[in-house]
Amino acid sequence: MARPKEFNPDEALEKAMQVFWHKGYEATSMEDLLEAMDLNRGSLYDTFGDKRQLFLKVIDRYCTCFVGPKFSMLDQPGPALPALRQFIQGMIGGALADPQRRGCLIANTVMELAPHKHDIARTMTRALKMGEDAFFGLLTRAKRQGELKPDKDPRTLARFLTTMMQGTIVMIKAGASAEAVRQSAETALTILD
Repeated sequence: MARPKEFNPDEALEKAMQVFWHKGYEATSMEDLLEAMDLNRGSLYDTFGDKRQLFLKVIDRYCTCFVGPKFSMLDQPGPALPALRQFIQGMIGGALADPQRRGCLIANTVMELAPHKHDIARTMTRALKMGEDAFFGLLTRAKRQGELKPDKDPRTLARFLTTMMQGTIVMIKAGASAEAVRQSAETALTILD
């Protein structure tokens, strides 16, 4: 009979996510993970697989528990464009408030791994599409409610906002000033006018 797990897999996965988010995939060693997750090697492999499999589970958790809930704020009824502005300001404010300036785990992974790990690049493309689709839903509602001019295409704008947000988070990670980041975002949002 198998012994029951003596750890919480969700908590262990959360700890792994923090390590990968802080150090990146390549710089994270198995020893880093074992120490942070407080697991022995056998428990880690039995529960999560190897480092790559664990990382993919971490990305799934990041999208499900971190990114998904943030974007669900865009589903609230009411005026769409003020909600969009508030969302973007909140995301930027959160990124600026992070003392480690870790950035976005998805953007970090794209820059680190996408050029040479094509399977992970495909996973990141799907993750980025989550954000694009959330923006698209909100912008479609904005158009339906008369908040967007008829010549504005919600899909094109959603792609632009996804690109702008990822670029902004990268600039924050690189040390850009809060003022420069906020000015850039405000300039970008004029595309909605």
